[in-house]
Amino acid sequence: MQKLLNILLIPALLLAFNSCEIFKIDNYEAPNASFHGSIRDAQTGELVETDIQNGSAIRAYELGWPTESAQTWVVKQNGEFRNDLVFAAHYKIEFINGNFYPFTIDDLEIKKGDNQHDFEVTPYLRVQNVNIRKEGNAIVATFSLQGGKPEVKLAAIRLYAFTDIYVGEQVKFATQGSDFSQTFSPAKDIDGTTYTLSIDLGANENFFKYARNYYFRVGALASVSGVGTIRYNYAPLVVIPL
Repeated sequence: MQKLLNILLIPALLLAFNSCEIFKIDNYEAPNASFHGSIRDAQTGELVETDIQNGSAIRAYELGWPTESAQTWVVKQNGEFRNDLVFAAHYKIEFINGNFYPFTIDDLEIKKGDNQHDFEVTPYLRVQNVNIRKEGNAIVATFSLQGGKPEVKLAAIRLYAFTDIYVGEQVKFATQGSDFSQTFSPAKDIDGTTYTLSIDLGANENFFKYARNYYFRVGALASVSGVGTIRYNYAPLVVIPL
């Protein structure tokens, strides 16, 4: 009987001990800083737009720890960013696998309170002179491209459509037809060409069957060696009521 009581008592004591540990007050400080700003083209000053999903991101390493783990801070679609739950500290900042040339800042201080910082970058491509409009029963886009550096070539272009502002490579209609995109293999030199892409509304009536605003955006994918994964570059979106 005594053995049985001991067997029953030991788990109860362990549970009581663990419960005390569980309900101890967490004395770690809460995040005490915010960090916000933008990703801007160093040449034009314009925001470098990206995809809201799987787009450009900030990789941050808080310095001073035995193991410095990467934190990923998302960049918004329009090229701005904001993180209101940051610890004041020194950070190494990396930009890799984006739509601009990668670079690293070895030591960036984020102080307590509000911190604003704009990063100047060199985008792989600039989508310029964009005109997206409805012509008859089609959405037509004309535009030109400029490379961020002389070695940049062009791999693909596309006119995207969707029902909200997050339109892009990751959020788009599965458009039918052949005139809304082009791919180039081998990659094409960037030579000042004016490109035209279009979406046939009739061939895609299932996507455009409701009277409402639709969102359109031109994207271009660069080809550059030795820079990692390359994301699409974009022009600002256009809203067209249909």
